[in-house]
Amino acid sequence: MSEDPEFDLKALLGIVEREKAEPTPFAQSVAAALTKALASMRAEGVIEVEDSNVDGLVDEITHAALDSSSLKKLVLRVVKTLIHSDLVEEVYGTDEEISASLRPFLDAV
Repeated sequence: MSEDPEFDLKALLGIVEREKAEPTPFAQSVAAALTKALASMRAEGVIEVEDSNVDGLVDEITHAALDSSSLKKLVLRVVKTLIHSDLVEEVYGTDEEISASLRPFLDAV
């Protein structure tokens, strides 16, 4: 270990920043599943999202999913995020309908 604590701290921060920038395979799988789920919900008319907001919404719900403390809470957290997001124009489905739309995609992760 280096005797210069400034150097070690900078090296550690560099590692942390690289890890933040590179999503894990699990995070990539979750993002892909939620991208497909969102497209499906839009096509089914469960949720209305402008084309320009889709990428931002996928990022928002992916972060919500990855921040959840359990798989059970993951779906609930994504549903709540979709309902309350400023990127969503309108929600036509109930919580249960949105959950049912998400599950097949998340079960594949």
